[in-house]
Amino acid sequence: MKSLSIISIIVLFVACSPMEQPKPQNFEYPATVPQALKISSDRLAYIDQLLQDYVDKGIIPHALTFVAKNGVVFHNKAFGWSDIESKKALEKDDLFRNFSQTKAVSSVALMTLYEQGKFQIDDPVSKFIPECTDQVLEKLNPDGTYTTRRVDSPLTIRHLLSHTSGIGGNRDLQTLARNHMRQRDNKPYETLGEEVKALVQYPLAFDPGTEWNYHPSSDVCGYLVEYFSGMPLRDYVKEKILTPLGMMDTDWYYPESYRDRLVTAYNERDGKLVATEVWSGISRSPFQEDTRYCQAGTGLYGTIEDYARFCQMILNGGAFNGNRILGRRTIEMMSVDQLPHPNSGGSDFHFGLGFEIYPEKETERKGISNFTQMVSPGSLQWGGMYNTDYLIDPKEGLIILLYTNRVPDTKIWEKFLNTVYQALQ
Repeated sequence: MKSLSIISIIVLFVACSPMEQPKPQNFEYPATVPQALKISSDRLAYIDQLLQDYVDKGIIPHALTFVAKNGVVFHNKAFGWSDIESKKALEKDDLFRNFSQTKAVSSVALMTLYEQGKFQIDDPVSKFIPECTDQVLEKLNPDGTYTTRRVDSPLTIRHLLSHTSGIGGNRDLQTLARNHMRQRDNKPYETLGEEVKALVQYPLAFDPGTEWNYHPSSDVCGYLVEYFSGMPLRDYVKEKILTPLGMMDTDWYYPESYRDRLVTAYNERDGKLVATEVWSGISRSPFQEDTRYCQAGTGLYGTIEDYARFCQMILNGGAFNGNRILGRRTIEMMSVDQLPHPNSGGSDFHFGLGFEIYPEKETERKGISNFTQMVSPGSLQWGGMYNTDYLIDPKEGLIILLYTNRVPDTKIWEKFLNTVYQALQ
């Protein structure tokens, strides 16, 4: 009788316990917004009005949205022109230059190797790249010579992923290093490994972990992917991330047949949009025959739905499309702030292992230009130089993407976020 009572209590407890909802493994595209989603269909019109107004006024050439809650897509629309001059309308499957959105993909690729036991997050980089410097810049002279001192603590893989490495952190030194790296016997470097081994020999701008500086560290992460996997970065990313997630239109290089799907990029000059030839990398066309060189900090192109799949994987805790890319605990670790405060990103700028993080306190968002008060604390976001942006909000179950290939920044991203969040019921 006692045993029966205990069993009854256990059954009752299980029945009354909240069941975790299964994570969506595919996107749903309903004709109308389901009532259970708790989204105001009428208020979604604010998104359309904002983006169409920016296109009509000639502020942006085009805009493409992808917004989903719990895997249900409730706003996915194209506005404006893929190419203004020919009046070619923007299509949902057009290709965009992703620029720095490449960084998150490369960071995830490196973390898949962390999960395989290839390294520890606080391993010194010099353990795997012997060319890596142990010097910090003290003074850079006008003639290009400089003096250095030894680092207080070693450069680690954690520093690379959080952009606290000091690699290329001094603008003058970065220019010196880049000019050297791009030329080898008057020829560009042919592989990422060649570039990285040259880059890491230059002294650091500061002691690792004491400041934040953006970009060059990601290429080192990409080379480490090649080092640990024994595969070219492009091949590894395709095998472990792009193909399993169904990101079939995302790549560094394409056959010529894809050219018509690439949107025209625009710069603003004297108040007008001017078409410009620019690539999502280091001045290399995605349609060239030599495909050996792939940067990890930039260089990817793709459709907005492809990158939405990557974002949904992060939101799901590491799995999407029926495939697990990373473990849940790994995603949680990547979502923890790694920066000293204050830092060069701002007094309250937070960054994890691959993503910017919305601060827990809303008061910390004041004065940070790309933040809106609407977004939930702990959300992850970043974007690309030519204004492709994404946000992952675990609290609301949201992924939010807005794509345009136009510079300089118009600050439309922040307004767009507001129009999305105001529709939540």
